[in-house]
Amino acid sequence: MAERTIDTDTLMKLYGALASQSAGKATIANMTMEERRAYDREARRRSRQRVRESIERGSPEPTSAMIREALADAALMILASGAPGADQIRNVLAMAFPGRGGVPGTVTVLARSGRLRPKLVKLQG
Repeated sequence: MAERTIDTDTLMKLYGALASQSAGKATIANMTMEERRAYDREARRRSRQRVRESIERGSPEPTSAMIREALADAALMILASGAPGADQIRNVLAMAFPGRGGVPGTVTVLARSGRLRPKLVKLQG
């Protein structure tokens, strides 16, 4: 196998070119506190805008909040229909609201009556 020799001058020129390309780029780590706050504000604004647009299109972004909404909707539908798992949902409600024994029953009644409805999932009827 032939051995390759690396020309040090060529290598240094390449390094210099690459270093100068990335030198002008701002990174989050190099931002001042005020620049970082402005960057974060703009990022949150863009994210909220994307979420709003996706909801309007009828296909929400799978953010933590939207996933929680979908799971809450599923729990409400299970409670309202008395489907398997309803008892477990009532147990979780009891654990989430200790010392308030009426919450699981009240939520079940509200779900069955339609006064507590799913927000994200639209039921076809």
